[in-house]
Amino acid sequence: MKKAANDLKAIARQLNALAKKTETLAKALDSTPKKAAKKRVARTAKKKAAPKARATTPTDQVLTIMKRFKKGISVESLRGKSGFTEKQISNIVHRACQKGKMKRIGRGVYSIYGL
Repeated sequence: MKKAANDLKAIARQLNALAKKTETLAKALDSTPKKAAKKRVARTAKKKAAPKARATTPTDQVLTIMKRFKKGISVESLRGKSGFTEKQISNIVHRACQKGKMKRIGRGVYSIYGL
């Protein structure tokens, strides 16, 4: 009888040890982030947006005005037609002349033709 009681106590100890191990394993699994199962959704084709028109720079605006005048245009008339200030026009004309986009014909008169 004592032997059976000792065997039962040993089995009970082993069961307690196994229960502790399974609890620690369960805690370890709960603490790790679970990856959610991804649902596969059929993708629909996206419509491509129309290409946006490039914004015109002040220099481009002045050059398009100058294209209408083959003999050249004065700074004052450029200022009136474009709506820019005198300082803006002088800066635009100076930069465009340096880049070779327009040429000085006379005092205050510039042209994009005959470069």
